[in-house]
Amino acid sequence: MKTLPLIILVRHGQTKWNVEGRYQGRLNSDLTQKGKEQAKDNAIKIAKVLNVNEPFKIFSSPLGRAKESCYIICDTLGVDKREVIFDERISEFNYGIFEGKTKVECQEKYPQILAEREANKWSYQIENGESYMLVTDRLKSWLESVKDEKTVVMVAHEMVNRALRGLYCSLDSDSMLLLRQANDVVVKLENFEENIVV
Repeated sequence: MKTLPLIILVRHGQTKWNVEGRYQGRLNSDLTQKGKEQAKDNAIKIAKVLNVNEPFKIFSSPLGRAKESCYIICDTLGVDKREVIFDERISEFNYGIFEGKTKVECQEKYPQILAEREANKWSYQIENGESYMLVTDRLKSWLESVKDEKTVVMVAHEMVNRALRGLYCSLDSDSMLLLRQANDVVVKLENFEENIVV
């Protein structure tokens, strides 16, 4: 793509399952109090790089933890919640049979599957779930749909945000898989590069 918008990329606030070390994927758990505070703090970071009086679009994953975080961000920024566009394509990576289970439980129950996935994270598709290759395909579709926008705020999830950052910055799959984004980190994607908003 020759042009891409400025994208302010946010991860939802901390959830109960984040604390417990459970795979969430398409399932959901509620934000903790800390997670709600992180969403407010993330809104303050967004305000450092976004003029809310100028046109922009705000997208959110439809999953509960992202939606709740997005609404807190809207309230903090004074943005009408009715402006939020929910898009299935930016829903979290589907962890299939791992969802709802802790990493320790998966190591005990699915050691072979975990080993196979670790050996080929990019294209290994978890049973009833996805591979990073499939996630990247749906994100390509989303990115194409927003390419003519000027500024976009996206509230989503660590795994899907990782894939989007890789696409936006033209990273190879190995580099993309190394990316991390804590619940209190806001990433600014601009001119095919990324920076952390502090």
